[in-house]
Amino acid sequence: SDSSVEKTPVSAPKIDDTKTNRSLALSLLDDTKLLIRNAQYRLWRWRNPGVSFKEYIADIAEKDLARGRAHPTLGPNLTIGDPSESGRQTFDLLVSRYHIEPGDVCVEYGCGTLRVGRHAIAYLEPGHYWGLDIAQSFLDGGLALIGADVAAQKMPALRVISELSVAETAAAKPKFLYSISVLMHVHPDELLEFMRNIVTIVGEQGFGVIAAQWTDTDTRQIGRQSWVHSFSALRAAVDASGGVGEFIERNVRSDRVSGVIELRRAPVE
Repeated sequence: SDSSVEKTPVSAPKIDDTKTNRSLALSLLDDTKLLIRNAQYRLWRWRNPGVSFKEYIADIAEKDLARGRAHPTLGPNLTIGDPSESGRQTFDLLVSRYHIEPGDVCVEYGCGTLRVGRHAIAYLEPGHYWGLDIAQSFLDGGLALIGADVAAQKMPALRVISELSVAETAAAKPKFLYSISVLMHVHPDELLEFMRNIVTIVGEQGFGVIAAQWTDTDTRQIGRQSWVHSFSALRAAVDASGGVGEFIERNVRSDRVSGVIELRRAPVE
């Protein structure tokens, strides 16, 4: 070999300091916003003692809707999609995957302003759709979106979530319950109540499907009113509610799993 041949030194890959610094700055900004919003919640709780977190987020959403602000899932002004068509694909998928029939009694837990529910109402026989949510204004907004004629013809049963309305819905003996884009907004302290209500509604004859995200690590807050719950917390809530849940993975990411929880009431031994 010719030892006189000079070798070109291999340089280390350059790190884009600008991009790294921007990412760190955005992450710090997100963390700061979250701290401020959590402080706002604590102040709101101080001013409204004994009020639940779900009432807090209902208050925020109601004010946003009253101002005409766009929302991902609520009201006539959606951030993405046509309100008359948004949710159709979701409900069509539920029908094909879980074989929902028009004569089935079907419950939507967290129906909002009927983004998905309007398609369920159109599909099901009159009186067979039950929609529950945390604020009457959401339900009124849904009725406005579907119109008085459809409401009179299809007779959807819309209720604010309470112990009484959960019992009333359970008495209708639903065959199927679904909950879409709801679990992520359930405060960790209210997770058991959420699962217990669903298990109560589906009863011995029914079946529930909850769209979910979970993580193998600790529950993580990702927004003012959003969490990725830990698998262990979700499993514990299902068990404590008297349910049996199957966690089905649809999409696995580095920091979380997206999928559904198929939930039934545990058999009485």
